[in-house]
Amino acid sequence: MKKMIAAFVGATMVLAANAASAGVLTNVSVSLSDSRVSQPTDVTIRYTTATTLDTPSLRTNLLLAEFSGLVITNGSCGADVTFTVNGTPLAPGALDYCSVWNGNNVQFRLATGESVAAGSNVEIVIDSARVTTTATSGSYGAAAFKTATDGGATVDAPATLPTYFIGTPPPAPVPTMTEWAMILLTVALGGFAALTIHKRRRTV
Repeated sequence: MKKMIAAFVGATMVLAANAASAGVLTNVSVSLSDSRVSQPTDVTIRYTTATTLDTPSLRTNLLLAEFSGLVITNGSCGADVTFTVNGTPLAPGALDYCSVWNGNNVQFRLATGESVAAGSNVEIVIDSARVTTTATSGSYGAAAFKTATDGGATVDAPATLPTYFIGTPPPAPVPTMTEWAMILLTVALGGFAALTIHKRRRTV
């Protein structure tokens, strides 16, 4: 019984320490390769960690997020989701859990023995074979976005949740002339007209 109480107290202290050391994710962005409505799109997620993630600290969720405006195929990840830390791809088996559920929630959890240091630049790409944009134009973004403990408590989160726009691109602008171009064109046309009139008078 004493061992169970000690283990519980230890786990509580670790979780409390985790909560106290929560940091801010920086350089956070979510970009789409095709932001038109109802289109397959790659989703590129970038951020810089503030707190080390590893198994001993119980901070193992590389990302817990929910993305509005995107429909992502549910199920475990495969080659359609790639992970890079400081420019180096994560080795196969570096994650023990990698999944999508409810069509727009993701969880990527580090395997035992893996770690991502504080200050690491993380890039996650979800392939267009798995993602489609919504049919409704508008501003969308992450409804949730954080690194987290095993139990889901926030480790690092951005000061502002990332956003993106989905919609039909605006029509291409019609080329127009500047004021000076219009003045020069008027002068040139006036000069051409005067020259033409002068030539006609000489031939009469």
